[in-house]
Amino acid sequence: MFSDALPSVAPTAEVLKTLTNGLSAYGRLYGLPDSPEQVQGILGTLLRLYQPDRPAIAIDQVAQQVLDGLTPDTLKDAIVDRASSALAKQAHHWQQQVGQQVEGVLAAYMQQHNPNLTPDNLRSVVTAVMPLLDDGPITGSEAMGLVSQLTETFAPSGAIAAVLNSDYLGLAQQLATSLSQKPMAEAVGETLVAYVEKFAPTLTNIGSDLISKALSAVLKNQVDFGFDVDLGVVNEQLLIQQVSFKLNILRQSPPPSKTAQAIAAEVNSAVEAYRRDRDRREGSLDLTAGLVSNDGLSISSGWTSTRPKAQPPAQPPSDPPPSA
Repeated sequence: MFSDALPSVAPTAEVLKTLTNGLSAYGRLYGLPDSPEQVQGILGTLLRLYQPDRPAIAIDQVAQQVLDGLTPDTLKDAIVDRASSALAKQAHHWQQQVGQQVEGVLAAYMQQHNPNLTPDNLRSVVTAVMPLLDDGPITGSEAMGLVSQLTETFAPSGAIAAVLNSDYLGLAQQLATSLSQKPMAEAVGETLVAYVEKFAPTLTNIGSDLISKALSAVLKNQVDFGFDVDLGVVNEQLLIQQVSFKLNILRQSPPPSKTAQAIAAEVNSAVEAYRRDRDRREGSLDLTAGLVSNDGLSISSGWTSTRPKAQPPAQPPSDPPPSA
């Protein structure tokens, strides 16, 4: 759906060498998954840690390009030194931390809200946990790699009997609320996709204010979507988090329904009214509230909140020695 802000370019020799060596070191220390999605996620983490200022879109592009060019000989011939091993260990530790948090939230969710969580809907539930965390920046390739990994490894039978970390109880409640709002979030996402396709084809990010305007339009027309929702019970912040994560981080573009396409015109009218009001008040905008997307509406980080961070049990990872 979105226009990429940066053209796709081949990674430099230095970046390619760093990623290849880092991935080889990761494989020798921990083993590499069979899933290409998970390998791309590892590459995304390695690159984000190596070049933290690189835009998320560019990280995803480079991770995909390196993955496409990987061969067994490429990894076999890679030079694993102290620097590449340190980068691999840092990437693995970050993945472990996030994985422990997601598993903790899932265990609390199962015990408190849904003891019958099945493998069939596990992937969508894991995906819904991601934007609730506050663990720093993440890219789409990393998120999808972690979702794939956790969908494979999470054991509902063990989680239902696990001892709960109290830090995860509040997140489990937020997860339950987010999942209950999923049909509404999907309708908002479809409406925004329709809006971008028709009215803002060059848009690269969806701002929180724009998501809020789309939510208002959907709620005004909830009968057309088949909703029966009281505006007062909608948790707007959680819905915005879920929609922003799906559109801005995962960059998924659900095909809009005819209803969403019709309501997109209402969103456009609201945006135009906002712009006219902004022009009248030019110079009075508070840009400290967040970044500004190129539609002129505010946008927050796709993985940022003001909550205290939920911490997993403090267990520093033990690293096996590299194999020969």
